[in-house]
Parts: sequence; structure tokens; C-alpha cells
Amino acid sequence: MDKKPHVNGLKETVSISRCKTKTARRHPVKGTNAVITTAAPSWVMAGTVYENCVFLEDKVDEVSLLFFESEACLAYGEDDLPRGLAQLDLSYHVHLPLDLPWPDADAVADIILGLMDKVDFLGVRQAVLHPPLTLGENAFSVEVAQQLLTVVARAWHSHGFDCNDLLIENVEGACLIDIAPVIEDLGLGVCIDIGHIIAYGHHALLDCCDLFDRLRMIHVNAPADVLTAKGRSKHASLLHLDDAGKYVARKVLQHCGENCTLVYELFSWKHIETTIPIVEEMLLIEGK
Repeated sequence: MDKKPHVNGLKETVSISRCKTKTARRHPVKGTNAVITTAAPSWVMAGTVYENCVFLEDKVDEVSLLFFESEACLAYGEDDLPRGLAQLDLSYHVHLPLDLPWPDADAVADIILGLMDKVDFLGVRQAVLHPPLTLGENAFSVEVAQQLLTVVARAWHSHGFDCNDLLIENVEGACLIDIAPVIEDLGLGVCIDIGHIIAYGHHALLDCCDLFDRLRMIHVNAPADVLTAKGRSKHASLLHLDDAGKYVARKVLQHCGENCTLVYELFSWKHIETTIPIVEEMLLIEGK
């Protein structure tokens, strides 16, 4: 595989007319001089995306639009993504589907870009992507995973997006270290999920400076229970962290700068409310 795919066009300027990107607000961190962009998912209570966003408007700076299912989200219309979302004092990013057909990278790219076109009226530029897996059932070899990701990144760039805005997340079966070289070569961004580090043993990421240099987003959550598969995948308040988990959270949060979005990736506002002061205390301790 070509170790420097950006020389084949990823660094070129692409001119495509798009809705102007909405500048994210920044949120003062209590007790510090830091200002960061805070975000929450588009599902924190029962209701539509619009109802959730109205609820969140005065609580966070940005909303993560949850596009977890490819077919259903591609079928979204005005009722699902009303134009009124653009009038709210919020910026937005997209969490891309969990069911992407990774054996066919061209199909993956078509789905991703179709979803981005749906939210162009909101000025969305950033998206979180679960990469092709390199461990476990249905995993790809590292070389194939890198090739698949390269196809998608090239399509993303050709569509007029900056590769630094396609954020690759550490998930079960993909701790990012295997694909770190291609992330760097393609100029991709990184999203680090604190709960996934703890749940899936991604602790080696904590010492991977090259990946943290590309950090654009942090997902804040804790695994509900590390002893069961269901518990590992369920996102819970940071109240669930033991001392070892708190160490992981502090190590990740120390890299949260002004160009990094802090996402409280919890699907209940009550859980977010209990997590915010814990994060603020950790940021204060780290001197952020």
C-alpha cells in the first residue's frame, strides 16, 4: 500500500459550493481560564431530533446528530431534520452509521456523503467514523483496513471536505494504533472515546502521541460494567469510574484544547448532568 496517499490528491484544494460552516460556540470551564466546545447527542430524552436540540440549545454548544442506521437515516426528510434546526444557537456534527458495509468502501463512501449532503443546510463539516475492524470477528487485515479507509478518505476529500474533519474513533475491535500510519498519511482527525479505552483495553493509546496530535474530539462516558459485553457497550456517567478509570479520563482530558470538541456521549440528560462537574474538576486539576 502507498504509505503517502496524500501525494495522490488528498492535499489538493477542492472547490465545491457548500453551506457556510457554522462556527461552534465555546464554553467556559468553571474555575479555569479555558474555553472549549461542549456537545451532547441528539438523543438525551424522548422526543424528535428537533425537540432534543431545542432542549440542549442553552446547555451545550454543539449537537452530535446520531445517524446510527444507514438506510433509515438516508431516508430522513423534513420531519426528521427540519429547517428550523439551522435557526437554533447550536453548531452540529454527525456521528456516522454503525452498520456501514465496510467490505465495499465505495458503498461506505456513498452512504457517508449522502448523509453529509442531508445536513449541508446546517453547515456540518465534521463527522465521526467507526473504522474497519482489525481485531475480532469479521476483522480485516491491517493492510486491507488501511486500503478501505483510504478509499473513503479520498471520496470525502473529493466531495469538498477537509480530511482533518473526518474523525476516526477507537471502538471495539479497532484501537487505532494499527491504522495510525494511514490516519497520519491521509491527514485524518481522531476522536478518542474514554469509555472505549477502559472497556476494550485500549490503554496503549494513552502513550500514542501521534494520534493525540490529531485529536479533534473526545467522547466522555464510562462503561456501565466492564465484566459483561452488554455493560461494556453501554455508556454511563463518569460516576461509574473507579480510580483506574479516572486516571484514563484525566490522561485523555489533558489533551482537550480549544480545537477539540468535548462530547458528553450519554443518552440521558441526567447522566450528563452528573458527569459535567466531574469533567470540570478533572480539567481544573490538569490546569486546563
